[in-house]
Amino acid sequence: MLFGVDFSEVVFLAVAGITVGAAISVLVAKEIIRSVFYLALAFIGVGVTFIFLNAEYIGLIQILVYVGAINVLILFGVMLTKRRLTGGGVCE
Repeated sequence: MLFGVDFSEVVFLAVAGITVGAAISVLVAKEIIRSVFYLALAFIGVGVTFIFLNAEYIGLIQILVYVGAINVLILFGVMLTKRRLTGGGVCE
């Protein structure tokens, strides 16, 4: 305990700040791929928050299912769809 603050509280606040920042970045990001990566960071932050709250099983399931499965499916879905270029052509 340094200056009346416990180390776990500092780490918890840092993880919470990173999670909120990543969630806001999902909305603000102009490129959808970056938005998906920010979403993965937000999911990891939520999982770590569950672990800090002594719900280790839910935290690990959050990280495995959402980051490992859902986010990868979103990323593959985005990467496999064709995008239109600004000139009207289709990107191959």
